[in-house]
Amino acid sequence: MDDSSGGRCGEIASDLSIILVTVVQLIFLVSFHHYIAWPVTGADGSVTRLSLLTDAYSTWLPFPIVASIIVIVATLIMIFYDREWFRQIGWIVFCLCGIAVTTSLLTIWPFDFGVIPDPKAAEILPTALRVLLILMAVFYGISALVLFMQFRKRRKKERTNESNSIH
Repeated sequence: MDDSSGGRCGEIASDLSIILVTVVQLIFLVSFHHYIAWPVTGADGSVTRLSLLTDAYSTWLPFPIVASIIVIVATLIMIFYDREWFRQIGWIVFCLCGIAVTTSLLTIWPFDFGVIPDPKAAEILPTALRVLLILMAVFYGISALVLFMQFRKRRKKERTNESNSIH
């Protein structure tokens, strides 16, 4: 970690950005989810949104809400409790939250692509979304594993340095 004030300011700016994006995402998922829809233009020019979400969306919604709260609280703690080990564990937890949210979305599957009037799109979109979500879960898993290995390596190095300085 960079102990200079510029490095610390950069970390704080990054942390605040994470909080802002997470809050915006949370507001969208809770309040504006009806925009996850397929627009259909009527003969009179009016636009109707056909929701792609089923009632199962409310079953899935607690997962991103809890994950968002964890990310916001942990990031706030990172701002005030500036410890590298806590930051590293925080990023591992963020990845684990990503896995939980993504796999729960895959499991619950709150989508109805049958409302899409284009049969080709209705056939392709579920598969494409499943592949994307699986890739995201794998990415989060690999990231968590790499971050954990780096954390263990740093902790082992710190312990070695501490024991060498005692002797």
